Amino acid sequence: MSSTEALETPREKRSLSSRLRAHAHKAVIPAMLLSVTVGGLVLTTTANAADSPQCPPNNGASSCGAPDKGKAPVTGDEQHPGTLTQGKMQAVTLDYWRRFGWPNWRGIGDRDASWSVENWVDQRGDRHQRWIETGGRYYDNGDSLRDFMNRGDAGSSSRNYQGTFQEYIAHYFDHDPSGEGERTGQDRFVRAINTGDVWFTRDHYKSFTYLGKF
Repeated sequence: MSSTEALETPREKRSLSSRLRAHAHKAVIPAMLLSVTVGGLVLTTTANAADSPQCPPNNGASSCGAPDKGKAPVTGDEQHPGTLTQGKMQAVTLDYWRRFGWPNWRGIGDRDASWSVENWVDQRGDRHQRWIETGGRYYDNGDSLRDFMNRGDAGSSSRNYQGTFQEYIAHYFDHDPSGEGERTGQDRFVRAINTGDVWFTRDHYKSFTYLGKF
């Protein structure tokens, strides 16, 4: 089944062993698209706003953004998870993160680490690149996600969660997005790093859809 994101068949790709090298803010994974068996939510590919990190608890009004004003609604649950449209940018990006092993703030620092995940030359000689970027540690101000887990909506194994969360930009870029002032849009994945529960937000944490464990 072909992806609507696929371009021409790559004829120049690096091997896994030569491409999987990590350094301060960049690494590489194999240039390959896998099918994503989810369908539903659709993303605009246009960046909407510069990334504004979520404030740590009790940080108040600061350069990292306004303090939390209440709980964000969460739709979906373990029995009825939300879905992404197969082949669309969000679903493809979710698959990149799954295959890349969900790097998080414990190992990469607080935020804005980026990785090259595709780099090839098509049959016309044009080079194509795809990059993904993390946000940072997500503090769950208002406990919207913890309450969701404690109610059992993510399954009994996720109750009484004591771990932390990581945010991931939910679309890929055609260039290295780590430059100063890069506009990254409002769509994010948030993952409970100890359980694998993943939520999608299209409006920068104002509301969430639970996608399941990944």
